[in-house]
Amino acid sequence: MENNKKIIRGGTFITMDESSGDIVNGALLIEGNRISAVSADIHAFDAHTDADIIDAQGAVVTPGMVDAHRHNWMALFRGVSVDESLPAFLINTFHTFGALMTADNMYAAVLNGNVSALNAGTTTVYEVNDCVNSPEHAANAVQAMKDSGIRGVYGYGMQVYDFKPAGFASMDARRACAREISDTLFSGQDRLAPGMLLSDPGTVPFAEFAAQIRLADGIGLKSATHTGAAKTSVLLRGLRELDDHGLLLPGHIHAHSNGLTGEDWKLIAKSGGHVASTPSSELQMGMGFLPYQPCVEFGIPFALGTDFVGVTTDDLFTQMNMALQIERALANDKVHQRDTMPFEITPTVREALRWATLGGAEVLGLQDEIGSLTSGKKADIIIIRHKDGFAPAMHPVGSVVQMTHANDVDTVIADGVIRKRHGQLTSFDTKKIVHLSQVALAELEPKIKKLNILDAEAVEKFFRIGERMASFHFSQAYSEEFFAQAMKS
Repeated sequence: MENNKKIIRGGTFITMDESSGDIVNGALLIEGNRISAVSADIHAFDAHTDADIIDAQGAVVTPGMVDAHRHNWMALFRGVSVDESLPAFLINTFHTFGALMTADNMYAAVLNGNVSALNAGTTTVYEVNDCVNSPEHAANAVQAMKDSGIRGVYGYGMQVYDFKPAGFASMDARRACAREISDTLFSGQDRLAPGMLLSDPGTVPFAEFAAQIRLADGIGLKSATHTGAAKTSVLLRGLRELDDHGLLLPGHIHAHSNGLTGEDWKLIAKSGGHVASTPSSELQMGMGFLPYQPCVEFGIPFALGTDFVGVTTDDLFTQMNMALQIERALANDKVHQRDTMPFEITPTVREALRWATLGGAEVLGLQDEIGSLTSGKKADIIIIRHKDGFAPAMHPVGSVVQMTHANDVDTVIADGVIRKRHGQLTSFDTKKIVHLSQVALAELEPKIKKLNILDAEAVEKFFRIGERMASFHFSQAYSEEFFAQAMKS
């Protein structure tokens, strides 16, 4: 049985806690699944002779990374979408692959994805499980999260695929399943919470979209949508329509949001909404630049996610690096347009680290529990030991954001349990995970090879039909009675 008490000694502690700052050669005490104390004295907890001592000399200690938007049901499809635009991905990969996923495939994929996340220093995820083809799919995904030991929110997906035989008779049945799962599978859970990934805005009738939001709000689910991801398109929008009916709610996570306008940002800010950006997929797929600056301007909590491994690596270090350099390039370009040079570089590396730690915790509503190395918070901690350079980094925060790879993550502690140590995963049957993944992929690959892949012209045709459908669904938010009432108020 693992020791209930642990001490991390030495190294540089980047606490992300303003009252503590960075601590060089300090110590941190873990009791159970919480941080009991943090000290600048490396010997502060030496009296705890029964503790497991974890040596962090020469390393950097940070809070565990928080991935605010991650499709682990697609964890087996590595590299499949590296040349796809968003419309091509949605039509040729997302909906077609999703229609093939069985409940057993789901368990293998979600377990694979979450263990991979832990290996890369991510201790908390928003599980975007938008492939709930049946109640068994949802149950298996939740069980895989439990078995992985990760912390997170399970986002029960309301998207519908052409899965046969159909797992739900109607959208009413799909919503009823969401309620049942939230009532049963999370009972007594401290590490996992239920959420809902709503139907993509514009893809279902407005009344159905409203019913999903009211259900999620009524039973306390942490809801999310793919919002404004199709830049220049009416698809995935509808914020004004939702606001007119009081359906933009506090804490809702708007993923991507690259194509939103100034009025949209005002509505998100007014409603208390949050934003999660996935830099690699957004930049590649033509969603637009990151929405960080509007979030700063309107005071909207901002976090990062990895999206899925079909496009890039699934570690948040890559996303931090990419997001930071893109934001700096955009800021520098504005200065260049004034025919001068930038004499200050923004954002800073510390801001970028916040996006993947305390910022992510805030977006998930967990800022009081995780995101910083603070006494009383949950013990979600990683130790980074850089293997390149043969010498400690002179700028620890900069080295974490700009120079870290998944294989630099030496130790991962999630909810007080050591999940990786000395660079090796612990407490997992990795052979079983590999076997499950290989079996699932062997089942899926022959089916995938038989799929009819549409060319760019056909993709555009379907996408334009989808846009018209979205316009129709958004128009259902209004009636003569609505306008008559609006004129009176």
